[in-house]
Amino acid sequence: MSIRERRIVVVNDDGIDAHGLSILERAARQCCDDVWVVAPAANQSGRGRALSWRQDVEVEPRGERRFAVHGTPADCVLIALSGLLDGRGVDLVLSGINAGSNLANDIGSSGTIGACFEAAERGVPAIAFSQRHAGGSASDRWACAEGLTAQLLPRLFDALRSPRRVLNVNFPALVNGESAAGLEVTHSGWREGPMSIEEKPSDRGRRVFHIYTIREDEPNEADCDLDLAMRGYVTVTPLSLDQTRHADLAAMRAHLPDALPLEAAAL
Repeated sequence: MSIRERRIVVVNDDGIDAHGLSILERAARQCCDDVWVVAPAANQSGRGRALSWRQDVEVEPRGERRFAVHGTPADCVLIALSGLLDGRGVDLVLSGINAGSNLANDIGSSGTIGACFEAAERGVPAIAFSQRHAGGSASDRWACAEGLTAQLLPRLFDALRSPRRVLNVNFPALVNGESAAGLEVTHSGWREGPMSIEEKPSDRGRRVFHIYTIREDEPNEADCDLDLAMRGYVTVTPLSLDQTRHADLAAMRAHLPDALPLEAAAL
């Protein structure tokens, strides 16, 4: 089936009223006839794959095929895939469009991407979208996402070859009518430099810290996702649920020969 015939769930971490979600919802409806929005009632940025274990999660209708969830982005996906929607199952989850990039070190803590991992964990492929911001006018802030999401969505869907696949898409910041430099499929890098965290005065007998940013935009290498995004490219990075560092398995096995039997004998 083409994307037109699929069922799509749209989620985000900025909340159901966020402008980025409205862009993604509109793009999805241009490409598909069966689109549902199941998004957090309030901002849930930085929640990663957090779930509301052993807690009641309220869901309120917000119009036709739209629901606000009083929980995390991963809660939204879990609820959408577990009985909230009527009839057929979900074929694709779209997450975003996040206000700000989700590149390099952002990936592990991003609620936008966390929702996608929750979907893939349950056999539904997912695509995360984020829009990098770097000054410019209000119209510039979303220009790339506004112009390209609907065009890219069918091609990105066709590239999903596995139900456990996640794609991480980041749109570059454009100013003064610029165009994107192109699209690059690339790996994730990491940010270098110190974290921006500050201890603040407190008179309550407790120490208080404020985290401003994880790290500055200093890519560790050329042509990683962060570097290319800063150079004006749309970046696409395939992500995996398997977090094993496979290249280290043989060396680790050689370094720890017979470790378990020896420990077991000592017990």
